[in-house]
Amino acid sequence: MSETQAINDLLKEIKDLANQHYASAEVQYYLNTRFTAQRARRWAIHQVHFVRHRRDCWALAMGQAPLDVKRAIWLHEQDELIGDPRAGGADHFSLVSKEARLFGLTEEEIATAELHPFVVAAFDAWIHLGRKSWLESLASTAVVEMVNSDAVISGGGHSSRIRQKLIAELGIGRDRLENRNVHVAADQEHVLLFDEVAPGYLTTEHARAVALGAVKKSLVIDRAFRAGMGFLMRQIPEPD
Repeated sequence: MSETQAINDLLKEIKDLANQHYASAEVQYYLNTRFTAQRARRWAIHQVHFVRHRRDCWALAMGQAPLDVKRAIWLHEQDELIGDPRAGGADHFSLVSKEARLFGLTEEEIATAELHPFVVAAFDAWIHLGRKSWLESLASTAVVEMVNSDAVISGGGHSSRIRQKLIAELGIGRDRLENRNVHVAADQEHVLLFDEVAPGYLTTEHARAVALGAVKKSLVIDRAFRAGMGFLMRQIPEPD
């Protein structure tokens, strides 16, 4: 098998794993958890902290990476950290914070909230993984973008599916879900980063095995995170 074919096979396997991720019991548990007004408040707080945490993970990958990969990550992160033209120049942390205000949350409530232990454990696990080699850090972070990408996930990524739930279960107008709308578009582009950068460094069987191992570990952590999000919402009973 040629090196190019081996790389293409790996990228296909990673995207297949990202699709299979949605059939896991943990992700299904989360997606089958019905939104209520109070549950949405708890969910939104943790979503803000998730987006903030993603910046830490990308920073770890960028800090260790070769120069050309640093540049590629920085181009990816500009929308997130500085401003996204699809959102009128707002950065993605501002967008998710604005989304949280749809549920009546204040900045103070978000900043001072005690996060659920399951979520904290998942965040710490991602950081631990991100402190390994730069390739492991990049692969483990990039696959979280893949599971959010409509370009990769059959039936739509996380933002698409949650947008539909917020519309159907809480009656929120699609036009008000700016954060979801931007991420549906953005993560179709962001997912290309790994496709473009990694092949130049996946030239050995060892490197490909390292990247695949990191992807699998990150998806396990994501399953734990999604199950934790479902669990913390289900701790609030649905109204009769």
